[in-house]
Amino acid sequence: MFKKINYLFLFLFILLLSSMAYAASFEVTSEPIIESIVVNEVAIYTIEVENNLETKQEFRIYTLDYPFWDIRTEPIINPITLEVGPESKKSIDILVDPLHITQVGAYVVGINVQSLTNQEKKIIGLEVGIKSTDPLIGGYVPTVVTSVSIPGQIDPRKEIPIKINLNNQNDIDYHDMVIKIESKLLQDTIDYKLGPREEKTLSLTKKLDSLTSPQKDNIVVNVFKGERSIANIVKQIEIVEYGILDEVDVKKGFLRTSKELLFTSNNKNYEGKTRVETTFFKALFTSTSPKSESIKENGKKYLVWDISLQNTNSLKITVTENLLPLFIIIILILVLMGLYYSFRSPLTIKKEANSIKKKDGGISELKVVLHIRNRSKKPLSDIDLTERVPHLVHVEKEVSIGTLQPEKILRHEDKDTVIKWKIDSLDPQEERVLTYKVGSRLPILGSFTLPAAGCKFVSNNNVSVASSNRLNVEG
Repeated sequence: MFKKINYLFLFLFILLLSSMAYAASFEVTSEPIIESIVVNEVAIYTIEVENNLETKQEFRIYTLDYPFWDIRTEPIINPITLEVGPESKKSIDILVDPLHITQVGAYVVGINVQSLTNQEKKIIGLEVGIKSTDPLIGGYVPTVVTSVSIPGQIDPRKEIPIKINLNNQNDIDYHDMVIKIESKLLQDTIDYKLGPREEKTLSLTKKLDSLTSPQKDNIVVNVFKGERSIANIVKQIEIVEYGILDEVDVKKGFLRTSKELLFTSNNKNYEGKTRVETTFFKALFTSTSPKSESIKENGKKYLVWDISLQNTNSLKITVTENLLPLFIIIILILVLMGLYYSFRSPLTIKKEANSIKKKDGGISELKVVLHIRNRSKKPLSDIDLTERVPHLVHVEKEVSIGTLQPEKILRHEDKDTVIKWKIDSLDPQEERVLTYKVGSRLPILGSFTLPAAGCKFVSNNNVSVASSNRLNVEG
């Protein structure tokens, strides 16, 4: 008896497990929102999926009734999927669109719901009532697949290219089509024709006011068959900000050029910088209004302005290059050089020391060399050169061979020694070298200075004078 009871419980337990194994993993129900429609409208149903499992499931929803019927969601999900948490419910609205239905009546559209987790599938029928087929033309719902191409960002200074592609899906001639382009910035109406199964691309360009301010806008392209809208596409565009600097006028004068530049922006409150290229030399003689700053970038020099527009679209900038000050400076230099060459002494005397001998840490002897040169283009005559030697040193009697002998050497015990040379004439660019030696009985420590030599000469029948440099000798 006990053994039979155990077999009975085992049989019931196996039966329970079998029923659990074959229980559905999900359930599907539908609820109509709009079920009776005109042939060019869409029916709407709410599909609810209940997940019976303890794990999350993802479901795909589709129909096999295409091309007579199509389903979609708004916004579009392609493919249509629904994710449902464990042991919970979730719903989605499905739009049912009659594509090739030409008769009034009730139709059942099969909707497939398939689990992507275990591939289990359920099919439910959505009953759609077609109450009118008046919108049909020749048995077809007007269907024109439409696409619009337009740049997302638009510079208002440039033309806007717009391409509208129209593809007639029906075997009907659409001779009374109207395309309307509407937005805050653009409006246009275009009459159009489209043959059976014909595909055409309409290309056109539009021009905005170049000062259209930066903004976002929606361009709506509506395609009408007569007065019936059969396509509607919305494109978002953005008018971008720009700022440009143009040369509008040039005025030229003597060594002076004034350029008028105009900075223009479609933003009346523009904030930014603008610049023009220049050179280091030009920048030295350039003035601007408003004031600019100079910068160097990538080896080039620029004039830069900070632009801040105040409720206006433009700013006038003046750049003036004035070389007149440079011209005046050059003229002054030339005049000064002319005066210098006109009034400078035609005779030059350069005094230097060499062959310096030292004894007991000081100077005991040296040779003084005088270079006398006529640097003018005319001869000089009656040249009298006078040299004074301090009494601390004495003049040696020995004179270098080949040099002009002094005419006089006047010695005095307590005063300077005077040496005089006389040169009859010097031709243009001719140079003479005079030398003499000085010595000291006692070594001269430190340094001492020989005074400048003086000279009188005749040039252009006028007596002139010249002098040499002072000679500082370091001990």
